[in-house]
Amino acid sequence: MLQPNHNPFYLTEAQIAHIENLYQAMTPEERIGQLFCLIAYRDDDAYFQEMMRHQPGGVMLRPMPTPAVVASVRKLQQASRYPLLLAANLEKGGNGLLSDGTNYASPMEIAATDDPEMAARLGRICASEAARVGVNWAFAPIIDLDRNFRNPITNTRTFGSDPRRVSAMGRAYVQAVQQGGLAASIKHFPGDGCDERDQHLAPTVNPLSCEEWDQTYGQVYRDCIRAGAMTVMVGHILQPAWSKRLNPALADREILPGSLSYELVTGLLKERLGFEGLVVTDATTMAGFNMMAKRSELVPAAIAAGCDMFLFCKNLDEDFTFMRQGVEQGVITPERLHDAVTKVLALKTALQLFEKQTDGTLLPEANAA
Repeated sequence: MLQPNHNPFYLTEAQIAHIENLYQAMTPEERIGQLFCLIAYRDDDAYFQEMMRHQPGGVMLRPMPTPAVVASVRKLQQASRYPLLLAANLEKGGNGLLSDGTNYASPMEIAATDDPEMAARLGRICASEAARVGVNWAFAPIIDLDRNFRNPITNTRTFGSDPRRVSAMGRAYVQAVQQGGLAASIKHFPGDGCDERDQHLAPTVNPLSCEEWDQTYGQVYRDCIRAGAMTVMVGHILQPAWSKRLNPALADREILPGSLSYELVTGLLKERLGFEGLVVTDATTMAGFNMMAKRSELVPAAIAAGCDMFLFCKNLDEDFTFMRQGVEQGVITPERLHDAVTKVLALKTALQLFEKQTDGTLLPEANAA
């Protein structure tokens, strides 16, 4: 339930009332649409038309030349009844969105300076280049810890293995990119970098004890949440110790990766760490997500676990059908649906997207390229 003047959205009572009015006015299909963040690889009118039939809550853009990004943003926002969250992997600079954008430095290179100002500069560059073309959501910073040099995902994408340094760099990036008008997404909860597996191929495991996790990943997440991070991306990563601590009746075979785990998303992230922002899954096309059960069960299960947005689809019509069935069958309760959709609307409100839609500043200038 949204609360006035709470971190990270700091909404007024009037804004919360407006969000509730929007929710009540939505059709069931529109509410389901807000749960999805889809993907755009290129400026493709036919694909955009197909995607926007479902009126998603957001779209992630893969790197394209700047003119193609500008054209895509304009078409997508014009085709959406509600302003879209538009995201990109802004991990190293504007080149995570714009193929001709700035490649500033990898997180590991920035960490080598031991100067949080370098991470803040990265955040400012990402925000400046993304905001100019109408993108409002950074899928960054990565605050995983590089504890295993054989890990195929973390390495140079992280700020290193020292939780204090990762926290300082993560907080600096979060504050800078959000001051630039974007929402940050700290990732990948509950924390990658421990094992040698790749979530694209299999679920991975964070094997730390609850106490070790609290002193490392947990402290980094606490610090970045306190710094105001608006969103968290949850990975397909198991954290058995906390799953069992929060649900002692859980059998080992029932332990799920974060993206599907009520214990980790609702129990650990929201209740213990006090996160009140928006939670988005990592890409649900990964095998680390799809190996756990039938996709018809997995799609609504992610939202039921506490995630507020579902990243990507394998098949647009199928996944929207699975989500609708999950709502109709009570897998996603009315209360959980309300909470998830209003979190999406709250993020859009905090980013002033509704005002920008009204005054015409939501769309980038055609000559922004």
